[in-house]
Amino acid sequence: MLTRHGWACLAAVVGAFAAGRLFGLVEMYVLGAALGAVLVVALVATNRRLPELRVRRVARPSMVSVGEPARVDIEVANRSARTTPRLRLWEPVGERGGAPMQLAPLTGHDAVTAAYRVPTSRRGVVRTGPLRADRTDLLGLCRRTFILAGTSEVMVAPERVMLAFPTVTSNGRLGQYLRMKSWGQTGTEFHSQREYVPGDDLRRINWKTSARANTLIVRETAVEGLQRCMVVLDTQAVNYDSDGFERAITAAASAVDAAVLAGVMTRLVAPGLDLRGPAVAHESLRWLAMVEPGDVVADPALTGGTGIDGLGLVVVATASAGTEAVAAARAVAGPDDVVLVVSTMDPASGGTAFVVDGTSLEAMQNGWNQLVHGAGRSPR
Repeated sequence: MLTRHGWACLAAVVGAFAAGRLFGLVEMYVLGAALGAVLVVALVATNRRLPELRVRRVARPSMVSVGEPARVDIEVANRSARTTPRLRLWEPVGERGGAPMQLAPLTGHDAVTAAYRVPTSRRGVVRTGPLRADRTDLLGLCRRTFILAGTSEVMVAPERVMLAFPTVTSNGRLGQYLRMKSWGQTGTEFHSQREYVPGDDLRRINWKTSARANTLIVRETAVEGLQRCMVVLDTQAVNYDSDGFERAITAAASAVDAAVLAGVMTRLVAPGLDLRGPAVAHESLRWLAMVEPGDVVADPALTGGTGIDGLGLVVVATASAGTEAVAAARAVAGPDDVVLVVSTMDPASGGTAFVVDGTSLEAMQNGWNQLVHGAGRSPR
């Protein structure tokens, strides 16, 4: 296509021929013909087929957390014997901006590399490409754009803080509560049998053994820790400001990480979402990197039981302890489930409820770990 200079040259050609005809000047015809010839040569030069170029783009790394450095390396190799022309490369990066590069002529079977940094100041998926090459003639009259490579992605995961996953041996208030609860819940690992005493859980009665012994016999099970963790993210926009929602994202991502590292069955639940399985950690980070606040509260049906016996932890990342998401989670929590709320807009209230102050990332980490380990303790 013609550049501004090219259009100016074409206008000069037309003007020269018009002046030559109007004034009968042969010199104007010669000038117009010369300018026309230059323009034709420029068009032919820029529209020639490029030598075969191979582009390899590598993101290092392909997934980072907010604020961590990331870059993209690009290698351009000339696969033919011809020398390439000088090219101006442009790689779009994200929704705004990009990386300009100049590609000097490459001899046959030669290669060159370049790199640029990827912005990671906010969570999301940063799309790079397609890589474009602009070819112009020496006078800048014509330009043609070639697509050398497609698109790729760099995922910027939400910021996370290190959270200690609670166990029945933890010294904090949550750990003590789980330890007390573990003695009254139905375990899965058989330990011994004994006679029934008033107050025992009726679910532990071994009816076959009781029939033979003519007395009620209950099964003793070994004390078990948490078997599952469900993280519920409240995405109702009306509850948050922008910073509060980002802290809720951080709380959800951090809780999923802690549960996966602890080796318990982990789920992430949000409006229209129920992630679980062996890839829950990666899939959760990808979804959390792109989620935006909406108008729907988490579906209580999604937060129902998992069909697995043992203790369960339900973590609700929300704006305050009084939101609909918290009420829904508590309504469907099973008898062996413990609900923990991370409040990102209002400081945690007192009382016996397990509520973590999430109004800052430091308060979130300290409040959570204090519930697990007690005052003055930090995760190992």
